[in-house]
Amino acid sequence: KYREQLQVNKQTCFIFLQGSFELIWERMQARQNHYMKAEMLQSQFDALEPPSADEAITIAIDQEIKLILSHIEQRTKS
Repeated sequence: KYREQLQVNKQTCFIFLQGSFELIWERMQARQNHYMKAEMLQSQFDALEPPSADEAITIAIDQEIKLILSHIEQRTKS
């Protein structure tokens, strides 16, 4: 797995920003001039292998950016 290769350095920390298809679709629809078309989203979800709890810190993205960043900061300090 690619994650195992990337975690050879024990200081590597993965942050998995978790959001529903609907939420991400909505955000993608609001983007302009982005390289990834919203229609490609389903294939990305189909291929997604969500990390296990011991592989990554999972943060829900259905909240304000300030809160997301605060959660990441709190979880990576330890």
